[in-house]
Amino acid sequence: MEQFLAGRRVVLVKFVAHRHKEIQNKAKRTVGVVNLYEVQCADGKAPTVQTWCPRSVQSLEHAAKECACPFTEGQRLVVEFDLMEPNQFDAKNGVIIRATSVQAVE
Repeated sequence: MEQFLAGRRVVLVKFVAHRHKEIQNKAKRTVGVVNLYEVQCADGKAPTVQTWCPRSVQSLEHAAKECACPFTEGQRLVVEFDLMEPNQFDAKNGVIIRATSVQAVE
């Protein structure tokens, strides 16, 4: 685990829930599907973690088959991220983490 964490920007969280969301361009054409993980941090904050599904996944039905969530409720995760920014779609928490990887600790 120490080798994985060395030099990376990470946060340790507890997994709460998962869903998929289609991302569309201005012409309302689907350009991809993202995984959205609702998580709980140790300080009480509850950001949403976003990772992209593979480019071959272009619908929610396909995402449900190909990108099923491997985590269980309450499982501890390590989230590696590049940046944190305000997200207008998440009014409850105001933060989305655009993650490069999400891995289970246990």
